[in-house]
Amino acid sequence: MSVEVGGFGLLQRLRAAVDAFLANEPKVKVVEVGKPNDGLMPMYGGGGLADKSGMDRYQDLNDALDAWRKNPLARRIINLITAYVVGDGIHIRSEYKQLDDFIELFWFHGRNNLALRQAEWSDELARSGELFLVLFTNPKDGSSHVRAVPAATIDQIKWQAGDYETELAYHEKGDPGDVEGTWWISPDHPDAEDLERPVMCHYAVNRPVGAVRGEGDLVAVLPWIRRYSRWLEDRIRLNAGVRKFLWIVYAPKRLVDELRARYSQIPDDGAVVIAEEGAERWEAVSPNLHATDASADGRAIRWMITAGGPGTGLVDFGEGEDANLATATAMHDLRYRFLSRRQAYVAWMLCDLTLQAYKRSRKVVSGKRRDVTHLDFLVRTPDISPDDNQELAVAARDLAVALNTLMGIVGDSKELRRVSLRLFSKFAGETLTEREMTEIVEKGV
Repeated sequence: MSVEVGGFGLLQRLRAAVDAFLANEPKVKVVEVGKPNDGLMPMYGGGGLADKSGMDRYQDLNDALDAWRKNPLARRIINLITAYVVGDGIHIRSEYKQLDDFIELFWFHGRNNLALRQAEWSDELARSGELFLVLFTNPKDGSSHVRAVPAATIDQIKWQAGDYETELAYHEKGDPGDVEGTWWISPDHPDAEDLERPVMCHYAVNRPVGAVRGEGDLVAVLPWIRRYSRWLEDRIRLNAGVRKFLWIVYAPKRLVDELRARYSQIPDDGAVVIAEEGAERWEAVSPNLHATDASADGRAIRWMITAGGPGTGLVDFGEGEDANLATATAMHDLRYRFLSRRQAYVAWMLCDLTLQAYKRSRKVVSGKRRDVTHLDFLVRTPDISPDDNQELAVAARDLAVALNTLMGIVGDSKELRRVSLRLFSKFAGETLTEREMTEIVEKGV
């Protein structure tokens, strides 16, 4: 039987516990750079070296969604992008009849309704910077329906070794009770040939070279939107404080206690106070903050918000002062170029999604359909600016006069008609199929 003296026995037990912990501690293992768990790859988000950390991206996605829900400026920016990019709808078709028939079936299937989903997909693409669309294919008839997965739930992306642009699989976080989550494969995955397995298509904007994840259009302006909101709240508090006041009653010393008891409660609005002349004097005191005019500060913050928008100006937020034709023209050009690029990407995205669905359906009915590419699609997009129509009309009119003069010089022919028709449709901003041009030339007088 041992006897502990003082704290000596306790110290021995602590040393024994530490020695046991160190003996069982896992050894450090060196991992080469570029290998999994090398400590350099983002731990959350599965992005490349040019991507933000997963936690930063997740925070951006949640902040953008929260701002879109609560802040009028954030919602205005997103609505502005969608209003111009989608407009009354982007429509695609094809000269190849089998593909054209498939487009109609796929787009207007009761579980797809792609014509109606374009607006919400454009909102999500601008808000989150990326879209994850899953195609579920029926292996019996080849039909597919599509579902969107929130970008915030995708926490890992795998790509082909040495080629980060060839994505293979995506991991979706599960519910709190689902620890494993769900792995989705891309159309480039070897197992995508199995129609029983759904495939996920990933589309992203604002993606730096070397990154696999996109960034939303609100990311750059969110700090300034927060500052503007706080600035407005401060101005509201200041204005509310200016409207407050208090009464100071001056009275002889002999009446102080009596008046304090009489006016223990402030008189109601409109109350009449009868006071002996020379006995007391009332004075209302309101705070004088001596605050300088802060309108210039607010305007500067709003300009920072518009600078990060899609070529927006203050007039897009309801401010028309200090605007002139020169500034309006400059902002229109910026907006047009940004939105044209975004519209082209959304149109390509819709074509690519349809192409992936077509390829999967072709595995069921391959004998009736040939392979197609993006070149087989014809896209009709809404006008971003009504001024374009006037400019195109003038250009088409001038070209028609020139072609008519040329025809008078070299003579009429089917070849010249065909070239003239192709140029005319190009200058008019419309697209004619080969079949339509052939019919027009053959039936023309």
